[in-house]
Amino acid sequence: MKLKLRIVLVILAALATMAPVCVLAGGNTSTISSSIELSDEVLVEVFGENAEIRIHRVSTRTLELDVTLHNEEFVDFYTQALTPEPTDHFVISATTSTGGTTTANSLIEIGIPRDVELVVQTTNRPISVDTVDLASASLTTVNGEISVTNSSGNYDINTTNSEVTIQSVDGDVNVTTTNAHVWFEGVVSGGTSSISTTNGDIAVRLNNGSDANVTGSTHNGEVTINGGDEGVAKDGDKFTFEHRIEDGAATFNITNGPGAVHINPDAIAVFDGDS
Repeated sequence: MKLKLRIVLVILAALATMAPVCVLAGGNTSTISSSIELSDEVLVEVFGENAEIRIHRVSTRTLELDVTLHNEEFVDFYTQALTPEPTDHFVISATTSTGGTTTANSLIEIGIPRDVELVVQTTNRPISVDTVDLASASLTTVNGEISVTNSSGNYDINTTNSEVTIQSVDGDVNVTTTNAHVWFEGVVSGGTSSISTTNGDIAVRLNNGSDANVTGSTHNGEVTINGGDEGVAKDGDKFTFEHRIEDGAATFNITNGPGAVHINPDAIAVFDGDS
């Protein structure tokens, strides 16, 4: 197993053997950079507590990792390749030990090749994915925003009390959040996608190339399709709606309540109370 590590400001000799490392210092901030060659079919897993995760694309089969640890004495950081290099299963972990839950936090920036299966789980910090072509991605955080932009692949997205932004995405997308808005803009042409939130508004813009049947329901919130109410049925404060694009090859289900739903609005930022 060969892992190329470039260590800055902190000595982590144990990383050479891929063993878990507890970062000890006196309230300092440290940075770690490393890279590892990935196989063509690979699972990359990222586990964080109070860790912000940023994902971007690289053109090679080498994963590039840059990590910043704040209040590092409370952060246990390690990486592990579970098979020989080029590995088909790589794990990145930054967990917060007792006493550091309110002070310690990390920033994990990952340059990732195409066609990776990606799993990210973190808490209290955002996840952002930009300009990547993944096989699939499962993105989960608590009390943190999630954004996916200019990317392709199938995405399962789950957060709480935080907004979700999906823009210029090609693939199946399933979004679940609470007490927050959801922005979606992209191409839906096959498979099954969904958006679910509560106490927030949903705006969906289906770009050229979409072939979908969009259905959904909400209550106590306005529903518009192409700026009007065609395809919308109202019963008291409850709305149901259906909107077909082309032959409706894909299924896109939207559930909300209370909250508004806007399909193909003139502007993506049409949420109640927002400018």
